[in-house]
Amino acid sequence: MEERRYEARQESKKPGGRKGYRVVFLLAFSAGLSAELLLFFRAQMNQIALILKDDFRIVAVKNERGKETVSEVENGLKNIQGTLSAVFVDKEARLKKLKDDDPELVSSALAVGGNPLPDTWEIELKEETLGGVDLWTETAWKVPGVADIKYKPLEAYAILHALFYAHLITLGFYAAACAFVLMSVMILTYRKTPSGLFCALKKDRIWFAGGAAGAGLSTIAAYGLIYPVKYLSPLWVWPGPLWHAAVAAAGGLGAWVLCQWKNER
Repeated sequence: MEERRYEARQESKKPGGRKGYRVVFLLAFSAGLSAELLLFFRAQMNQIALILKDDFRIVAVKNERGKETVSEVENGLKNIQGTLSAVFVDKEARLKKLKDDDPELVSSALAVGGNPLPDTWEIELKEETLGGVDLWTETAWKVPGVADIKYKPLEAYAILHALFYAHLITLGFYAAACAFVLMSVMILTYRKTPSGLFCALKKDRIWFAGGAAGAGLSTIAAYGLIYPVKYLSPLWVWPGPLWHAAVAAAGGLGAWVLCQWKNER
């Protein structure tokens, strides 16, 4: 019975309805291309944040005139909320590293006699603490035995902005997915019995194929748009294959749901 009703509705459609396949293909392609570019942007932001976080360190300089031991100062730094690690680097190790990086600078520095470099700690902060790095440094200044604190504030701000944009895109995708699922459920449960839904799955599979093809083609188009500018930056990160599969599946499901909405009107 449900199948006959469904076929009767399909036969009552105008011949011009065939153009709907082209429309959903283009709609899926457009939406998929936007999603793919946003996914690429998200992957780039995550990679930039990862590289900057690996490079970002706070250097605490030991007070040579203080009576505090290395372990006492180190424990004081580690006890500050938000500290991930604090590694002691003595003056000899720092001089050796500087010789490897810039031997000419070391030669001129040693010309004045002795090792002018101080003992230091290289400190790594937790990700959630980067936004309050100024507050952390204010607390670190109060640790006995700390003579100076050096770090790159602009690098910390760059990390925060990269993480913000990456998380914002992720939240946007989750919100869009929730809205899409809710819309699909509302359309599919409206005057649909299990047998009628099964019939629609079989009869309208070409709509799903058209939407999935359009969204899948958008992945190739996005790659074609991005690849020519690949060599402008050493960073090249492409979203994982599961994201591309999700875009194609969403395009197909969206086209099929659109067809069901059209049939009910």
